[in-house]
Amino acid sequence: MMHLRYVLLVLAVFLGLAACESPGPRPVAETPEDAAPLTPAVGQVEQNYFSPRETALDINVVVFDAGWGDASEELFPTVRKAESLLLPSRLAASLENSGGFGAVRIVPSNDVLSPLQVQAGILKADGRELELALELRDASDQLLLARRYRDLAAAADYPVPSGQDPFDDLYRAIANDIAERVGRLDDATRARLSRLAAARFGASVAPAAFGRLIARSDGRYELVSYPAAGDPMLLRLARMLRQDALFIDTANEQYRDLSDQVSESYDLWRQYSFELESYGASYRDEAASRKSNARRGTFASMQQGYASF
Repeated sequence: MMHLRYVLLVLAVFLGLAACESPGPRPVAETPEDAAPLTPAVGQVEQNYFSPRETALDINVVVFDAGWGDASEELFPTVRKAESLLLPSRLAASLENSGGFGAVRIVPSNDVLSPLQVQAGILKADGRELELALELRDASDQLLLARRYRDLAAAADYPVPSGQDPFDDLYRAIANDIAERVGRLDDATRARLSRLAAARFGASVAPAAFGRLIARSDGRYELVSYPAAGDPMLLRLARMLRQDALFIDTANEQYRDLSDQVSESYDLWRQYSFELESYGASYRDEAASRKSNARRGTFASMQQGYASF
């Protein structure tokens, strides 16, 4: 019990440091009723989806939505909130390992603009199982990928070795799917998305000056015009983007530092959860298979029922 209290205390401190975060992303989809198929074993992040000539696009990973899943799982809401901040860091590391993106950043909400943006909701997260619902959108708000991912941990995954995660297969599978989808984009589309993200940022900061660069039609953003190279308007936008990137990178480092600080305690929590869930499942199976061989209503039957309970 003291060990569990220690783990929860460390997670609570972590959340206190992260309390200044803005609200999470919009829900990515309605929670489906059926469980997603299990993610197959993925040995490594594939790096053959990108050609050297392709423009590397920046990608944001929005802090995960923690409010999904069964309310019965919210026994430790502090842990679930911590997971919404920790799990994006694991996914961002897999995206970086793919080698096909520009800057990979963890951001507090989808208001932080980028050519590519990942949003996810936590459907289930404990030491035995992780299930996420995920969307990938581009700067025009077009949906590029929508999928659910589910993975199970094994006893061999615990204790968690340094630098590893019991659900590495899931993160690598997501990174591969995103890389494969983005790898289909040609250079012209990549350049357009980079400009559109910059123009949307400019319009959000100074709508009078940059609002005319973009338009919205049928729920999508479009690039209407863009300043030519050397245009003072473009130079001004570039300065604004540099300042914004500096701020976002500083905040992103805080996410990663906090993740590093709490990872060991979180892994201990997941091992505790795995052992508890595994024991409960094993005992339920054993109890369900146990049949009474005594006549109903007798003292022997009552003893067997009590023993099973």
